[in-house]
Amino acid sequence: MKKIIVPIDFSEEASHALNFAIEFNEQVKGEIVLVHVIEMPVGHLSFMGEVNTSGMESFYTGEYLKATNGKLDEWAKRPRDAGHKVHVHMKSGNAFTNISKLIAEENANWIIMGSKGASGIREVFIGSNAERMIRHAECPVIIIKGETHLKGMKSMAFASDLSTEQDLVAHHAKDVQELLGLNMHLVKVKTPYNWLEESQAKKQLEDFASRNYLKDFTLNTVEADFADTGAVKFAEEVGAGLIVLGTHGKKGIAHLIGGSIAEDVVNESKIPILVYKILK
Repeated sequence: MKKIIVPIDFSEEASHALNFAIEFNEQVKGEIVLVHVIEMPVGHLSFMGEVNTSGMESFYTGEYLKATNGKLDEWAKRPRDAGHKVHVHMKSGNAFTNISKLIAEENANWIIMGSKGASGIREVFIGSNAERMIRHAECPVIIIKGETHLKGMKSMAFASDLSTEQDLVAHHAKDVQELLGLNMHLVKVKTPYNWLEESQAKKQLEDFASRNYLKDFTLNTVEADFADTGAVKFAEEVGAGLIVLGTHGKKGIAHLIGGSIAEDVVNESKIPILVYKILK
C-alpha cells in the first residue's frame, strides 16, 4: 500500500500540508504517516551556574511529552475521521535525520510537507527542512506553501531542460497528471546562460513531448534571467495549481557552488511544488 509521510510541527504550514495530504490520499488510496520530532534540550543552565534538577526536569519532560503526544493524536484525528488509515510517530533529536530514517523504514512513496522557505544568509548556510528533504529524499516530495485544494487544481506546469535524463521525470509527471486529472503545460525557460532561438526551443519541446508520449499538454517557452524565476512566473501566468520539477539533489560543495533550481523554486513559489529526484 502507498504511504504518504507528513511531517508535523503544529504550524499553519503543516496544517495546510495535512489537509492536502488527506485530499491527495483520496486519489492514492494509501496510508498517511504523521511524524513529529522533538528536539529536546540536553540540560538546564541557570544564571548561578549549572544546576542539577534531573528529577524536576524528568517530571516536566514527561508532562511535555504527554501533552505533545495528545496534540499529535488530535491532528491524526483529522485524517482518521475522513476515513483514512493513519500511523503516528513521535521522535526526538534532529528533525531532518529522524524524518529521513522514517522515510526509509516506511518505504515511503510520497512526502507532503509545509514550508515557509528560507532566504538570505540562512538559505546559504542552513537552508529549510523542505530544501534538505528534496535534496536527499529518494521519493517524490510535495511542498505546500499555503491553503491548497485539489478540487480547484486544473493544470500543472512541468518545467524541464528537456534533456534525456528528464524523461524519467516526464514519466512520473504523466502519472500525477492522470491521477489528479490535470492538463500539463510543458515549459522551457530560456535564460542568457542557455539561450536558444525560438525555433530550436520549439523543436526540443516537440521532440521531448513525442518521445515521452505526453497527452493533454501545451508547449511553451518563456524568457527570464534565471530558470527558477522563469518557471515560477510562467506557472503563475497560466494559473497552474502545481509546479513539477526534477532535481539532481546536489550535496556538499557542489550544492554550495551550483545550488539547485528546484530549491530556489521552493523558496520563491507560492504554488505547490512536486519534486522528483533524478537518479544517476
